[in-house]
Amino acid sequence: MPPALCPACGALQPFRPELSLFAVLDLPEAFAMDAVLLRERVFALQKRLHPDRFAAADTATRLRSLEWSTRLNEAFAVLRDPLRRADYLLQRQGVTAMGEEARVADARLLMAQMEYRERLEDLAEGADPAGLETLRGEVEQAAAAVVERLHTLLASIPGQEPEQAAAAVRELQFLHKLRQELESTEEALQNR
Repeated sequence: MPPALCPACGALQPFRPELSLFAVLDLPEAFAMDAVLLRERVFALQKRLHPDRFAAADTATRLRSLEWSTRLNEAFAVLRDPLRRADYLLQRQGVTAMGEEARVADARLLMAQMEYRERLEDLAEGADPAGLETLRGEVEQAAAAVVERLHTLLASIPGQEPEQAAAAVRELQFLHKLRQELESTEEALQNR
């Protein structure tokens, strides 16, 4: 039974901000995530916790419903995205993987970033949609490989190699940004 509801009677419980996003959904704290189970769990809880169901309730109950619903939406947004889920797990271990404090120290990753950006720039200047599609495939393949690496690095929580996992998160973050730049470039080429 999710912590938002009393296991004995099903009544809405006071909001508990200290609960992890995993605990809000009554899911194990792990990087591996069954997307179907996550979606089903969220939608089932949304039906039970939605503020509209408590419109006639007292003010405290309406506030609890709003707090639980907000946290539920946050949990879904974070846990369905491998990048955000990995970052969240690392944050819970006290490791900063993303943000201004995180620095990319891996020379291999820095070189790969420069090469990808140069290729993207050249393909955009040359208006080469086939080349952009090829680059997109490479980026998708690289991102999938990083997610697989994160499955290994975060197989147990707390992770045994949090700094390696943080480096993988930074790499995946770069690949996500590159994918967005690719989409913008493709869109710009289509609108020419």
